[in-house]
Amino acid sequence: MSHLLDGAIVLAVMAGTTWLGHWLGGNIRDRSGFFSAGGTLPWWAVSASIIATLVSSVTFVSVPAAVFRDGGNLTYAQVVLGLALGKLFIAALLARPYYESRGVRTAYEYIGARMDMRTGEFSMWLGLVLNVINSGIKLLTASLVLDVITAWGLPACGVFIVLLSLLWSALAGVRTVIWTDFVLFVFMGLGALFALLFVSLRLDTPPMDAWRWLDAQGKLVLFDFSTDPTRRYSIWAGVLGSIGLSLATGATQATWQRVRACRSAADARRAYNWSAVFYVMHLVILGVGLALAVYYMAHPLDAETLADVAREPDRIFPIFIVHDLPPGVSGLFIAAIFAAAISTQDSALAEAADVTVHHVYERLVPHATERAYLLASRLSLAFWSLVFLATALFFSRFTAEGLLDLTFKLPNYVYGPIFGTIVLARFGLGRFPSFLAGFVVACSVVAWLSSQSVAYFFWCPLSGLLMVAVVWGLDRRRPEMSGVVAATRSD
Repeated sequence: MSHLLDGAIVLAVMAGTTWLGHWLGGNIRDRSGFFSAGGTLPWWAVSASIIATLVSSVTFVSVPAAVFRDGGNLTYAQVVLGLALGKLFIAALLARPYYESRGVRTAYEYIGARMDMRTGEFSMWLGLVLNVINSGIKLLTASLVLDVITAWGLPACGVFIVLLSLLWSALAGVRTVIWTDFVLFVFMGLGALFALLFVSLRLDTPPMDAWRWLDAQGKLVLFDFSTDPTRRYSIWAGVLGSIGLSLATGATQATWQRVRACRSAADARRAYNWSAVFYVMHLVILGVGLALAVYYMAHPLDAETLADVAREPDRIFPIFIVHDLPPGVSGLFIAAIFAAAISTQDSALAEAADVTVHHVYERLVPHATERAYLLASRLSLAFWSLVFLATALFFSRFTAEGLLDLTFKLPNYVYGPIFGTIVLARFGLGRFPSFLAGFVVACSVVAWLSSQSVAYFFWCPLSGLLMVAVVWGLDRRRPEMSGVVAATRSD
């Protein structure tokens, strides 16, 4: 650490969160408690966990960098708007059906019950691929920040973060994850607000002069109504694409876990509706990017640092934290970034372990004791930790593109088929043969859109909706309802 005080603050925050999350999580005796908290958690804790999982270190590091870099502006706010609207759609379409389904333990069993078993199994593997991609990128970002601070190297930094995430996930499963996410959400929110205020107070430029300079640089542009399909941050790409990818995440086990952790279907809907409001944190972090641009306009970076930032744009906020903040204050910022990183990783681990135990281990060992299943759950957490670490190290070769772009671009290769799958399952449409044809069409559309340089935010809604149309056209007969799903209405 750049200062012992910074290290002490980071360790104190991590240790305190670990203890508090474990204390709130309580004792877990079976898989239901480990993976869904037994439906005992208050909606406000679940809502905070939803947004804490999504506000990753990518948000804290890459969003300010996207504003700071040459040509950067506030148009990312359009993506934030789409993501918030997407949470409202999840609340309306999936919260009650998920909560009231009986005899179903994963989102993929729900899909299998609404369509057929083979479709559910196929969607499970798609969900795992999506989880690995997202987790690898977000782990890479957090490791990059730690490397700037400690110079340990990316592999060592990744191991440190993974071990802490593994500890939190293994203590009491989703119950600990949600409670630690709640604590971290509060800490991250205060950290984002403090970051904006502190950087703003460090500015020597008068406010009106700073505002005029930002306007002259084009950094205050908020909405882009261009119809050019190659522009990734137009209102059409940002809002429509983000709604689509939000609905796609509704098909994952992470959404299922949080819905089933609530005390009622109404609470589940309330949790997702309020999570849309909590996206205001992203807007605060956009403000940090503006403040950094003004600060370094008045205090130019040296040539060596400029070269580092040109090579890896996401380093700009960590550089400010390390070199321009007093000891102690920088420790608080570092802790907030780590809070964002670990809240994402522990949730991803819990999701992957849940699917592994229910869809793989239970079939291999169908009559094991609950103690054996809990042990398998914790061992699968360790396995997926290694997978996420390997993926992060692989993605490190692509950091020049910017981690914010990687965060959205890579998952969009699979978001479309997943979006199409949950729409089909929600309305009970299609069987595996027609689903597979639709999947092939969706993947082909994504490949064609990519080759035409169409903005990746369009890939999900266009390929997903076309997949729905293909499946509907091939199989118009409504499949027989499975008896295990009790509720499918979206009141």
